[in-house]
Amino acid sequence: MARVLITRPIDEARHTALAVERLGHQPLIDPMLEIVFRADALPAGPFDVLVVTSGNALVALRQRQEFGGALDGLLAMPLVAVGRRTGAAARAMGFADVETLGRDVASLLAHAGQAWTTPKRALYLAGADRSGDLAGDLAALGHDVTLAVVYEAHQAAHFRPQTQAAFDAGAIDAVLHYSARTADAFVACAGGKAEMARLDVRHLCLSRKVAGVLAEAGAAMVAFAARPEEDALLALI
Repeated sequence: MARVLITRPIDEARHTALAVERLGHQPLIDPMLEIVFRADALPAGPFDVLVVTSGNALVALRQRQEFGGALDGLLAMPLVAVGRRTGAAARAMGFADVETLGRDVASLLAHAGQAWTTPKRALYLAGADRSGDLAGDLAALGHDVTLAVVYEAHQAAHFRPQTQAAFDAGAIDAVLHYSARTADAFVACAGGKAEMARLDVRHLCLSRKVAGVLAEAGAAMVAFAARPEEDALLALI
């Protein structure tokens, strides 16, 4: 049995913790990002399609519902989601027309280039910090994209006390890293390169890019999944 630290945001981390337990390991959660949801009014339509690349955007919508906010007919719109878990979360929320695409934004752009044969008016729900320019890339393909920022991600400044105590006691065997940003936050919480080199743990990463952040920071034992999907990452444990 491995003792596994999960560093992703709390809602996603809870799902991962259950998966880790099913594999017979012991999870510990310490989110390296805190997701803060915005309550700004959503842009007025009409739109042809809703684009979501992160489950956090759907959690932001769910919070609007819980606090009495109107979703302005969004549930009736076709939704394009990146990733199986994001697509499943959309269906669980009540979206009836959900199309799930590959593992990353590149798969969405490839799909749009082939399947969106006429210009689309798209509403893109996203976070304040984004890698790449999906809205601009879709616009370059001839589509009219409106970006709505529905959440922000704030980096942790330090480990939780129980996490620090576990590291001090040598009670963590592996750390799961899901993004370059959470990996950066982990390095900062650990105290930088010198402390990273001293951590006697395996750093298991969703992609080569994430692994590069840890390796550059001085981590000694770094591995990345064969494909950027959670089941492939958990197989590394």
